[in-house]
Amino acid sequence: MEIPEKGPLPSPPTPDRSAEELPHPTAEATTGVQRKTTGRDIVSLTERGREFKAAAELVHLLPEIREDRVMQLKRQLEEGTYRVKGHRIAVNMINETLENNYVLKHIDTKA
Repeated sequence: MEIPEKGPLPSPPTPDRSAEELPHPTAEATTGVQRKTTGRDIVSLTERGREFKAAAELVHLLPEIREDRVMQLKRQLEEGTYRVKGHRIAVNMINETLENNYVLKHIDTKA
């Protein structure tokens, strides 16, 4: 995410002034470049941010419960053919721990 303009924050509203009446910093005042401002904040996403947003929207379209998988597992349990694969569970647990450690190493936990 990129925030194109930074600048001083306006004073908080006083009882006799509403937030709409407060002056908004202009692009010229904050960056030395004159731009037309609308008094609204503008956020623009990077290409990677847009891809992430699109992927997140697709995930929300997926059903929360995969009925086909549930039925398959029920059938295997009833038939006695379901087998727990301990090595797969162990590998997945180790991989998840490694991923968590990687993420924790790369985030700022002092904030």
